[in-house]
Amino acid sequence: MYHISDIKKFLKCERLYHFSKDSGTIFKPYLRSDENIMELILKYFDITEYFEGIRNDSDEKFENNVDKYEWFIHPRFSYDDLRINIPLMRKNEDGFDLFFIYYGIVIKELDTLTYKISLDLLEKKDYKINDIYLVYFNGEYINDGVLDPKKLFICTNLNKDKRIIDVVRKSNINFIKIMDSLNKSEIPKDAKKNKYCRLNGLCEYYHDCFPSEESLPDDSILTLVSSQNKNKMYEADIEYLKDVDTSLLEGNRIQYAQIMASKNGGLFIDEYPLRKWLSNLDERPISFIDFEWDRYLVPPYKNMKPMDVLCFEFALYYLDKNGNLEHRTFVGTGDCRKEFIMALLDYLPSSGPILAYNAIGAECLRIQELAEMFDEYAEQLNAINDRFIDLFTPFNEGLIYDIRMQGDFTLKKLVDICSKYSYADLNIDDGLKAVFEWRSIDNKSSDNQDEVLNNLRQYCSLDAYGLFLVYKWLVELMIESK
Repeated sequence: MYHISDIKKFLKCERLYHFSKDSGTIFKPYLRSDENIMELILKYFDITEYFEGIRNDSDEKFENNVDKYEWFIHPRFSYDDLRINIPLMRKNEDGFDLFFIYYGIVIKELDTLTYKISLDLLEKKDYKINDIYLVYFNGEYINDGVLDPKKLFICTNLNKDKRIIDVVRKSNINFIKIMDSLNKSEIPKDAKKNKYCRLNGLCEYYHDCFPSEESLPDDSILTLVSSQNKNKMYEADIEYLKDVDTSLLEGNRIQYAQIMASKNGGLFIDEYPLRKWLSNLDERPISFIDFEWDRYLVPPYKNMKPMDVLCFEFALYYLDKNGNLEHRTFVGTGDCRKEFIMALLDYLPSSGPILAYNAIGAECLRIQELAEMFDEYAEQLNAINDRFIDLFTPFNEGLIYDIRMQGDFTLKKLVDICSKYSYADLNIDDGLKAVFEWRSIDNKSSDNQDEVLNNLRQYCSLDAYGLFLVYKWLVELMIESK
């Protein structure tokens, strides 16, 4: 029996579908919700009596209950080896309405494939579908201390002034043909690249498809960033950045830095603007700081909105006038927003530049959000934001490039290049793991809370210390270039 998720993988990449069939990967949601979303939706609609389907239900189970209820939660239906699960379904005088949940506050893109397959399968089974609704989260709703499901959601049958069901009906998706292709499918012998290979980072099966790329030279043409033509050049036997076909270049600053680094033996520095940027860090003390946070789909605490974040940790190093490096950390649990603010104000030096990586899109934004939630600290928090300098800037503007970066501009990669430290030595080695580990404490499901807290401190502290290491590396490169 197949599911719509199988069809989605198959349409993205046939090899992805086959590789992932028996992977046993456990899905961990990026968005956190400690509430049962369906229970909240039932309260939104004032639904008290309903039929609820469970996994592996037969179609007959719905049919046996169709005359007993108006509302149906997760009814299951199957046709031609395809099984679907409708989140919410309502019976009316001459048919049914379908309700799908959109996990966001703005409907950016309709999941037309899911809606179309669900609609067609039900109509193949002679169910009349009158309308399709989306239930999504109200981005203007603010939790006033008691969660109100009536204000939490918005329900609509329109998207951009068009009925969703009309848009779906016009789709040319034919699940019968797709299922026929899927049933005949075998793992393609030759792997072909598509946009999904690197859409959200490298596909976990990428090197199964392209094993020759697992040990590429540091200045491989495939490390060229923001390039639509790097695969074309690679297939034309252009192996190195220094040999790039300039007629196929987009021509941005980072690409130029990459190519020049390849031509210069591994490193490119645009010395004058880099020195000018570093002059912003002449004042002491210099603070190096990193935040960790979780994002909530349902706002659990007062003054939070759907999709708001909660900062639960920061690590700070600061370099004083005497060259001493001091270290501070904070990790909270539960609603620790105010504790986070108080620790931040207490630990941060009262003056001097503050360095973070991608500061504008991360730490500065988080501080701004905290200032909006807690008016009494807004002035102090906004003053902190005025002191931030973004360590990402010289790399993002092509002022420096080392071919060992291999097109990877993350702080982790830079730490690997400029120091002996490695995230691989830590029990928590990336941000998502940090979030999931913190959730285990916050939900009181961890039997080793002290160990997890220590692991969180080590991870966040290496991020903050990594900022210092990269800064020190840049300063040393400037000294060597004189």
